[in-house]
Amino acid sequence: MVVLFLLPFNLIAQKTIRGTVLSEATGLPLEGASVYFNNTSIGTSANASGQFFITLPEIANAELIISAVGFQLIVFKPDAAVIKNNNIVFKLSPKEQQLKEVLILTDAVRKKYLAIFEKNFLGITEEASRSSIKNKKDIYFTSSGAKNSFMAYSDTPLVIINKMLGYKISFELGEFFYDEQSGRTFYYGYTRFEEMGIKNRWVKNRKNCYYGGTVHFYQSLINNDLKKQGYQIYLIKPVHFSNDNSTNSSNKRSIRQPDQQEEMAMAISVTAGQIITADSVNSINYVVTIPGKLMVQYEKDPSSKKYLLKNTFIQGNLPSGFRSYVTVKAPFLSLNNAGIINNPMKVEYSGYWIYEKAANMLPFNYVPE
Repeated sequence: MVVLFLLPFNLIAQKTIRGTVLSEATGLPLEGASVYFNNTSIGTSANASGQFFITLPEIANAELIISAVGFQLIVFKPDAAVIKNNNIVFKLSPKEQQLKEVLILTDAVRKKYLAIFEKNFLGITEEASRSSIKNKKDIYFTSSGAKNSFMAYSDTPLVIINKMLGYKISFELGEFFYDEQSGRTFYYGYTRFEEMGIKNRWVKNRKNCYYGGTVHFYQSLINNDLKKQGYQIYLIKPVHFSNDNSTNSSNKRSIRQPDQQEEMAMAISVTAGQIITADSVNSINYVVTIPGKLMVQYEKDPSSKKYLLKNTFIQGNLPSGFRSYVTVKAPFLSLNNAGIINNPMKVEYSGYWIYEKAANMLPFNYVPE
């Protein structure tokens, strides 16, 4: 529940949000409640009176997360018209205890499941190898109802220490699904980044992580700057054809059956302007339409490529750069003006980007120096 009260105008001039976090059941303040903008390093905690101040970031569609252990979190999208001259009171309701069929696992099987979870949640990159989840004991596994698959959840935020990028990450895991047969992984949640020590220590590693990543690509797409940034894009379209049972040069009938259908893929070079347009409904958004699958070719070697060659099944001399593929499970992909996906659950990656997961995330307010 969200309630608004009037405030002096000078706070709004500074784009500062003032709020109070209370328990809906008791009306008492929730001291220590976490208040942050999702996927950013902008966050704070409620004081003994439940009050907080936080600066509104210049990020389109920013989501303010208010959470406390044992309570249902609130996702609030601040709007200048809504927060103007207002004190916002957030009333958190107690989290309902859902009856989940938690799997009773032996130590050996739980260790196996945790290894699968970490690989598919953190990723398979150098950043992932130097990241660790500090409270793995809070991860529970449940049945998904399908063979060779499972789900995972946590009642408390997962604490991730990323020693390569210098972030302590609090990840409130909403849901995690893994299917061994297809190799498909799905997860979502809310993320808060905190600096670990002096930021200058991590400048190089963060830049290496950013360039060639998905946010860098989408920002280049919006700015119509793909070529300069090292990208080429192609639409992958299936081509169907049938054999006509013709004879060969020695007048012998082809061994192919009549009307046999075959399929191959064709890569068609496209420009940014052919797949992205401004959103006619929301001026801060862009619409990306991908009929089929988009192949993204990056001409530079990302920082984790050597790590992958050394530590995964990839072998041989790979060409310079990498290829990734983007498939959108919706009529279109929606981006805000910072290159952030508004409907992230509708996009699937294959190729190089499939290795990059939570350990390669950077805050939405990150800007390469």
